[in-house]
Amino acid sequence: MAWYDIFSRFYDASLEPLYREQRRLAVQALRVKEGSAVLDVPCGTGQSFAELAAATGKTGRILGVDRSAGMLREAQRRVTAQALTQITLLDRDARALTVDDLGGRPDRLLVFLGMTVFPEPEAIFDHLWSLLAPAGRCVLVDVHAERPGLQGRMVEWIARADLTRRFWEPLERAGTGFTKEELPFDPRHGGQILLAAADKPR
Repeated sequence: MAWYDIFSRFYDASLEPLYREQRRLAVQALRVKEGSAVLDVPCGTGQSFAELAAATGKTGRILGVDRSAGMLREAQRRVTAQALTQITLLDRDARALTVDDLGGRPDRLLVFLGMTVFPEPEAIFDHLWSLLAPAGRCVLVDVHAERPGLQGRMVEWIARADLTRRFWEPLERAGTGFTKEELPFDPRHGGQILLAAADKPR
């Protein structure tokens, strides 16, 4: 996580405008309700927090999880500056998260720009899925490129990502009502940004 600690210093300035619309669409697809408990992993600097907090209301809970101390430091600054009292931040490896860590099962799971970065994406997804409450909803958003070009390779280097991963497939296998759609694209994404969503069976 040392690289992401460094990356956190310029992450917002370089990436927040590039993904703002996609984050809004992700929260919309998540169908968050007032009082929902949302697991946001990796939460990074908390760029999804404002949208999530508005959707969950004061009675909701947002659990932001990341392994980078630098990212969590910036996320805490955002939480404090915006008085987002319903947000709890956790420094945890996603593979080791427990229901007790989360204070109960979340009913919403958001993985934004995580599946192409996770070291064991399918195993981590399976574990996160196991934590999600029955009838809960999951949204994955990430970039995909079958053959990354120059910009894609640059994104892979900067983000330590693998854009060739078909990141939506674990959710497609596990969920019901699966959908996948293309989101507004910018060449700087390095590939097509996609949103995948599904519900967990009851």
